[in-house]
Amino acid sequence: MTQASGFARLWAAIAAILALMLGVTVALTFGGGLGDSGGTAAAETEAVSVTLTEFAIEPGDLTVPSGVPLTFEVANEGATPHDFVIEGVAATSVLQSGESETLEVDALEPGTYEVICEEPGHEGAGMVGTLTVSEDGAADSGGEDGAEAPADEEMSAEEMAAMHDDLSAFPAETEGQGNQPMEPEIDDDGTKVFELTATHVEWETEPGEIREALAYNDQIPGPRIDVDEGDDVRLVLHNELEVPTALHLHGLVLPNAMDGVPGLTQDSVLPGESFDYELTVENSGSHMYHSHFDSANQVPSGLLGAFVVHGDDEPEVDHDIVMVLNDGPLGYTLNGKGFPATEPLVVDEGDTVRVRYMNEGLEVHPMHLHGMPQEVIARDGYPLDSPYIEDNILVGPGDRIDVIVEATEVGAWAWHCHILTHAEGPHGMFGMVTALIVE
Repeated sequence: MTQASGFARLWAAIAAILALMLGVTVALTFGGGLGDSGGTAAAETEAVSVTLTEFAIEPGDLTVPSGVPLTFEVANEGATPHDFVIEGVAATSVLQSGESETLEVDALEPGTYEVICEEPGHEGAGMVGTLTVSEDGAADSGGEDGAEAPADEEMSAEEMAAMHDDLSAFPAETEGQGNQPMEPEIDDDGTKVFELTATHVEWETEPGEIREALAYNDQIPGPRIDVDEGDDVRLVLHNELEVPTALHLHGLVLPNAMDGVPGLTQDSVLPGESFDYELTVENSGSHMYHSHFDSANQVPSGLLGAFVVHGDDEPEVDHDIVMVLNDGPLGYTLNGKGFPATEPLVVDEGDTVRVRYMNEGLEVHPMHLHGMPQEVIARDGYPLDSPYIEDNILVGPGDRIDVIVEATEVGAWAWHCHILTHAEGPHGMFGMVTALIVE
């Protein structure tokens, strides 16, 4: 054999090996095997656009084909943090306002999957939907004929300014008003009796925004209860819900059996049952009452109210108001309403105002009043030996903080939570915003 013929055979062998390797690569790329001469193309990824807002997942009903990988382009166009969770499958990180994320999911089996936002209270507020994986390969990501819905056009500067500048709807009228003073019945022995009935209600938080809620006496917050230090008090809880409940007097010194904690101090109050909470009021100050059964759901859903105990050492004021802060299934609210349905406080120049902040929500809320300082005089019902001036009043869940405001500056002053995603967005103010109007 000549050297030339030896090289020829070597190159022929190399060429055969390369051809075989190329054939394997092509077959794997297009989904075929070594014995599959007509391999099929790999399935393309199905892309789906999802928008998160207060409080909705859009589109709420998604249909995608089975057998193909999925890519969800998730954008938070709301003012508060949200995430996008396919329960039991995958989830995005928590997205701040304006952020977006791509969520890649392997091909899913045919069936229906729940999608939610897992931020506290957001699922109950309406951030739920369904993802249907169809067997026939049909897909519908929210647009016409399966096409993606077009994104909203950006607003012009003039349109944005108009939405912020026009406050003609404030204060807006809505159905229902909470935190109304409740007059007790007086027993023969002088005991003050307050009856509270827990029910399911539909509550209008802002014009046209109706939420499924829970309420005491059809009010959110429940009736304001005012008593004096040393009073004998009986609260009668009637449960007309479809689930158990209980009532806790938050911040009060109580007999142990009256503390309202199922499994620890009492049995749960079942639907159709009642329970009497009896006490002699020992400590004055700003306190609260609320459910202590499934409280992470029942309290932000509306089972809450103010319990104010008056003592001999109270400062004299022209206005004594309660402002209950809440977040969760009802959105961001002040006394059960979101802006523009929140109620402004109107006072005369020179008036002294006592504000009792009470946080019944799941988040911290720093309350800021424009134009005038706030003097902190009590925390959690106990007067401070050394009151102090503060600009932002940081009110944590369960906190009660009392302040004095001297209405020295005439005008309409903004009054809001200073976590700005609780109060203002590109479409203007919402949620935890009201005004102090000094005339």
